[in-house]
Amino acid sequence: MKMMKRLIWPILAVVFLALSAVAQNWIDARRRAPQTVEETLYFSSSDALRRASLGFDGLMADVYWIRTLLYFGEKFEQQRGANQYFDVSKLEQLEPLLNITVELDPKYIAAYRFGAIFLPEIDADAATRFVERGIRNNPDEWRLYQDLGFVQWRRKRFREAAEAYALGSRLPGAPAWMLTMPALMLAKGGDRETAREMFLRLYEGSDDPFIKQVSEEQLILLDNNMPQRHGATETGRDGDKGTGGQGDKGKGR
Repeated sequence: MKMMKRLIWPILAVVFLALSAVAQNWIDARRRAPQTVEETLYFSSSDALRRASLGFDGLMADVYWIRTLLYFGEKFEQQRGANQYFDVSKLEQLEPLLNITVELDPKYIAAYRFGAIFLPEIDADAATRFVERGIRNNPDEWRLYQDLGFVQWRRKRFREAAEAYALGSRLPGAPAWMLTMPALMLAKGGDRETAREMFLRLYEGSDDPFIKQVSEEQLILLDNNMPQRHGATETGRDGDKGTGGQGDKGKGR
């Protein structure tokens, strides 16, 4: 008992110091939390993000999708505010942001559709691969076949565009107009009538404000028989220019 009485105060002192260290670490962690979250948003690796998200990959995909839209919207407003035509080719972070979003959540339909409209301005081959990856991950989503057809049309690859529309038209839920697109691609792929049809379908089928805005602008230009402003809408070039937007998640679930 005498031994225990002599040891109790040293033991309590050690326990107190240990608890103090734990408390201090907790306080420091709380102070670092906002910075850690902010740094997480700038990871360029989906593997690193998965580790940081602690299994909440879907939630982190939402975060990156929001970040993509904020980045895009900021650049859009900057260029439009300076009375410039919107040049997506200057958005160097758009492709990495979209890639990370769909790596975290391969079912993120909105991200694939967004990339189909605007990535060709940056890299037409990468845009095609991006939408094809979306189809592999979501083979029953007819809208992605529509988007692949749109990408191929912009690249003047009318036969490939016709094939994409034909495949998509066979899927459940595909609208009747998808059946007419293969013949239109093969017969009149490069004319103004086809361009108007493409942008009309985009306008009617999208809830994304940027996509609707750009599609409406192109329809007005086509109806007024004016030159199109954006390279992504110029069927005379091999699919290198576009304009872009915001939108709902549209994950099909």
